[in-house]
Amino acid sequence: MKKLINFRDLGGLAAADGKKVREGRLLRSAEPVGLLAEEIEMLKGRGVTLIVDFRSVIETSEAPVDEIDGAMYTNLDVMADKVINWADTMQWAAALSSDTAETTMINDYRGFIRMSSSKKGFGDFLRACAKAEGAILFHCAAGKDRTGFAAAIVLKILGVSDEDIYVDYLKTIEERKEANAQVIEKYRALGLGESQLEALSTIYGLKREYLDTAFAIIEEEYGDFESYIEHGLGITAEEVQRIRELYLV
Repeated sequence: MKKLINFRDLGGLAAADGKKVREGRLLRSAEPVGLLAEEIEMLKGRGVTLIVDFRSVIETSEAPVDEIDGAMYTNLDVMADKVINWADTMQWAAALSSDTAETTMINDYRGFIRMSSSKKGFGDFLRACAKAEGAILFHCAAGKDRTGFAAAIVLKILGVSDEDIYVDYLKTIEERKEANAQVIEKYRALGLGESQLEALSTIYGLKREYLDTAFAIIEEEYGDFESYIEHGLGITAEEVQRIRELYLV
């Protein structure tokens, strides 16, 4: 892909009871913005009927998603409750520091579990999965953190092993290598100092420890994943069963 960065189909992964994740139904990516005509045709050909956008209002207004014929669109701003919005250039440029960038990332993943906007957004995502009639394309800006966590929880519901969930999660490191280098050069040209660029590299990077953090907070605050899904995200047993029926084969 040239414009649709960090794109992949979650289908084919081994899941519960000897089944596999159904191919062509759960698609993840970075923001589908400014796509080539052939990329749009590819998504149409894959039967995308719903685009789920985890970005903020600032992000969606500055870079609206490309229209895909036949696909409905929904915006679920899972980070709406965050004090500093990293989509706002003026906010993050003032706050960017190599000393605090990794802490910022860890706190974001804690926020995925604790923030009301995250609980509502990820819950709404799973409810959309339980209702979808075709393929879902879900994304954020870089397709790594908000999207990565969304992929992790739906795959965990489907019974995919933690090992395979982490393999998919960490694929983003290689998938975004070229795009991240371009981002760093863009902001170097705009005058950011080396310490800020180092912090930006961390913000656009990915580590296993980030997802570890989210799973640890789930255990700490809910006891287990099933309780988090039910009580944290408000997903019913019937919806869980429906997700398994739709996405396992």
